[in-house]
Amino acid sequence: MISDLGASVGAALDRLSVMPRWRLTSVALAALVLAMPAASWRTLGFGSLSMAGVEVLTLLGLVTGWVVLHLLRAMGTPAGWSALAGLGLDRDVGTILSISFAFGGLVRGMEAVRSMASLVVISTVTTWLTFDFWRMPYLPLRDLHLYLGAGTTALAGVSPYLTTPITSTADKDLLPFVYPPFTIPLFELFASMPPLLAGVLWVGASIAAVVAGLWLFGVRGRWLIVLLAWPALAQGIFVGNVASFTFFLFALGFRFGAAILLSGSFKVQSMIPTLWLVRERRWKQILEGIVILAVLAVISLPIVGLHTWFAWPDGLRHFQESLARFPALESRSLVRWHGATVAAAISLVAVGFALVARGRNALARFGLASIVASPTLYLHGLSPLLAGMLILGPELLWFTLALGPWHVGFRLQAAWIAMAIVGLALLRARGSDLRIPDDLSPARADLHPAGRLGQVWPTSPA
Repeated sequence: MISDLGASVGAALDRLSVMPRWRLTSVALAALVLAMPAASWRTLGFGSLSMAGVEVLTLLGLVTGWVVLHLLRAMGTPAGWSALAGLGLDRDVGTILSISFAFGGLVRGMEAVRSMASLVVISTVTTWLTFDFWRMPYLPLRDLHLYLGAGTTALAGVSPYLTTPITSTADKDLLPFVYPPFTIPLFELFASMPPLLAGVLWVGASIAAVVAGLWLFGVRGRWLIVLLAWPALAQGIFVGNVASFTFFLFALGFRFGAAILLSGSFKVQSMIPTLWLVRERRWKQILEGIVILAVLAVISLPIVGLHTWFAWPDGLRHFQESLARFPALESRSLVRWHGATVAAAISLVAVGFALVARGRNALARFGLASIVASPTLYLHGLSPLLAGMLILGPELLWFTLALGPWHVGFRLQAAWIAMAIVGLALLRARGSDLRIPDDLSPARADLHPAGRLGQVWPTSPA
């Protein structure tokens, strides 16, 4: 019965998948993407500019960069970037236009023929940069500051974990530290550095981890840079969250399964993909992961002390009580918006959905399940969706990548729509492999981040 249902849904999706290839569909998707931030247009965006102003300037910069590179390529002139600082523009306007101009050129690329799907890409990157300009100046590296605070506390011989539930969320640097004790020596090291050096090293390592994760997924060329602006990745980098590293570990997990266990030690929802190792009978990799975690724990023990390990479970319990007091900490999670019972039921369905698959498809489904079951879901927690997104055609792929930051009303988060699209795409995928559509024209394939290799988690490192 399940196989018949899957076949029926797959057949329906095959018919629907033709729609994004229509020229008019690209125009409609692009317009819909540009309208997503509408509820925030009057909000103060970047500097003194409103969100609407930021979006308009970003779109202008992207289109200008796209057109300039298009003309340069048509004339056979070597492409070069020019800063717009000499035009006498306001600093905020100049910043937005310069960055958007560069991204417009990257989106254009050097292919001779373009596709109407470019409209969707431009619109999506416009909303990305609009969100990034809006949120980046707000408490940059705030999560890193939290980690450094934990390191400073530990250096003073005190446990950094909660001893009581929090009473306020006003000071973001004082939010709970919840990561395992074996991470504390690393944060003690960073806390002992000059703040600027610690920040530069952490951000540099975060960017390197994200780019490496994208590479492992099969992303190549200019898209390795463009996708850094995707809010699900950009937010993790500019707030200094460990999500950049768990993204890398999840991407690495297909080749080195022990990485999945290491990722799960940071965030409880990241433990769900370890079921993939069990499903695939990768017992050796499970054992390797356990050994790595045990070695890290033993090494940390004389540094942080046994009392810190005992304090960790109590800290997690107090954090859970804090979530009940301050539901906003749960952000976009299903628990916050629909209650624990509904969230648990949907999470079980998501895990079951993953258990019936194999190979790459199953791992992508477990990544989806880890997001669905997340007790606190922030934008940077959406990054595992990329594995499932990459099997979509370019039009629907870029539309789905535009979802996430925006609230669409009716108690719906755009992120949930992205999860549904990815789930349907993975249901439609045949067998255990994950490949991009094989009927893409050269122009459309050039707009697909994994178009060069054609496979998610490619076997070839080229």
